[in-house]
Amino acid sequence: MIRMIGCYRRTLLAAVGLAVALTVAACSARIDQRGNKPDEEQVVLINPGVDDKNRVAELIGTPSAISTFDDRTWYYISKRTETTAFFEPEVVDQEVLAISFDENDVVENMRIYGQEDGRTIAYVERTTPTEGNELTLIQQFLGNLGRFNPQGNQEQP
Repeated sequence: MIRMIGCYRRTLLAAVGLAVALTVAACSARIDQRGNKPDEEQVVLINPGVDDKNRVAELIGTPSAISTFDDRTWYYISKRTETTAFFEPEVVDQEVLAISFDENDVVENMRIYGQEDGRTIAYVERTTPTEGNELTLIQQFLGNLGRFNPQGNQEQP
């Protein structure tokens, strides 16, 4: 009898230990890396005034974005966020490498923008009103009963 109680106690302690371990593991932060962060050792190999677009693409790959009005600026955008449990993700690191080219597609300038160079944009929470009524699923279903013609002929009222 005493032996059975000891066995149950060990099983209970193991279950509690496993539950605590799973709870702690669930609360650990998840790190997400997004975008194209070029390798720093490859970036320093780019020589302004010497290398062209083909050489840049060969060294660090294709850009995340290209300038809108002309194709003379390439942007390599990366962002690393950390998410803990159900909380909003927190931006840990954000970086943009901008490489400008001249008319001959030769590297003219390289700039790195960090998280401190960005601006926070205030989103507008307004919604656009729509015409008509908002119907529930049941109203939509019942409203469509009898509105179809299985023979396929069109009768004009």
